[in-house]
Amino acid sequence: MSEEERQPYTEPAHDDIKHNHAFITIADVARDHQHGILGTTGPAIYIRDSHIHRIHVRTTSDPKGGPVHWHVVEETTGPAIELSGEEHTHQFCGKTSVDLGHKHEFNSTTDTAPDQDKSDYYDEKYDQE
Repeated sequence: MSEEERQPYTEPAHDDIKHNHAFITIADVARDHQHGILGTTGPAIYIRDSHIHRIHVRTTSDPKGGPVHWHVVEETTGPAIELSGEEHTHQFCGKTSVDLGHKHEFNSTTDTAPDQDKSDYYDEKYDQE
């Protein structure tokens, strides 16, 4: 277990969570099992005229027929996909960490969230224009 994984959970400051998305999906089958991937994205990171979110979670564990294990998911969503009703979502895909000699792939979308102005929660440290 890495040093980061051993650190206790610290509640983020309110200003850091003004805009995020929930997500839940199932990874593909590898070595006769699957894992659930669920959580909440990090805050919006603005890039040009859209934004993305960081995803950093562990999968659910797999207790079926082998050593109990999980995988780490560390990805970034795609830019906002505009929906009707002034809401948007994000697509995310990738591969889990390799554990016990295998990995899983996933491809899904986040839950919807209301559109907000960049000025509502803009943070210059993430400006990558």
